[in-house]
Amino acid sequence: MQTLGSLSLGSRCKRLSDRMYKDVACIYQELGIALHPSFFPLFNLLHQQGPLSVTQAADSLNVSHPAISKIANKMQAEKLLYKTADPSDERRSFLVLDDKALLLLPKIAPILNAMRTYLDSIIDNQQFPILQALDEFERAYQEKGLINPVLNALATSAQSQLVTIEQWRSEYKQDFYRLNYAWLKKYFDAQLNQLDRQALDTPESYYLSRGGYIWFATLDDLPVGCIALANHGNAVYEISKMAVDEQHQGLGIGRKMLLTALDKARKLQATTVYLETSSLLPRAFTLYQHMGFSQKNHPQGAALYQRSDIYMELNI
Repeated sequence: MQTLGSLSLGSRCKRLSDRMYKDVACIYQELGIALHPSFFPLFNLLHQQGPLSVTQAADSLNVSHPAISKIANKMQAEKLLYKTADPSDERRSFLVLDDKALLLLPKIAPILNAMRTYLDSIIDNQQFPILQALDEFERAYQEKGLINPVLNALATSAQSQLVTIEQWRSEYKQDFYRLNYAWLKKYFDAQLNQLDRQALDTPESYYLSRGGYIWFATLDDLPVGCIALANHGNAVYEISKMAVDEQHQGLGIGRKMLLTALDKARKLQATTVYLETSSLLPRAFTLYQHMGFSQKNHPQGAALYQRSDIYMELNI
């Protein structure tokens, strides 16, 4: 593990976490405490703050909604908590510690103090403050995560640097049609509605003359990808007609084009950028999520394209 350096961080933390959970479980078992160690974060949170919804608990502990639901269901099965309806909204319930859990509090308090004292003695003998370092690492990681920094670095790698992003050129008009039609043919049986035909047949009037933009990703002067930014007025823009030649996928071209379009939207002082996509395109959906887009209900109730069943927005 040590030879991998920082690449082993996740594995080493998990290994240490698993060992500590196992040891705490043994301590509880020896002392007759019926509390699984994995319950403790939620157990302690509800003890400190009182009844909370699943969403509130997930936000407070910085874990996923399903993770809290799973633990809450297990605790409920062991009669450590119960759920009660929110009087102001019957669709929402609160998690409340049950009497059995409350009776455990005075029993586990001295155990927690003994564990804290021992762990602090180990930490105090170290050459650097490990908890402070962990806090700083978590803050930095929370700010940017791992996905975007790594994928952005790969997108600027030597191979990807061969790909350049160029603004609209009239000689690329047929390539704009070609790239998008190939995408439509592969995934949606080449279905074209009236808006598609307007956008692909007359991109100059559909996008450019209305204050929009079109870019091309080129490799050896050959257009291998395209993307459009449509202007809908009131500082609202739409990501549209993004397509990458199938033979050139995997070079981060889509991400590179999307970054270009979003940078332009920011310079234009856009407040909202939206897009419509399909559940048949999971890779595209993941890319949009990583770039900060969130799935929302369509403001018009339904998409203008039959193939689109996902609406996403990014507030800039």
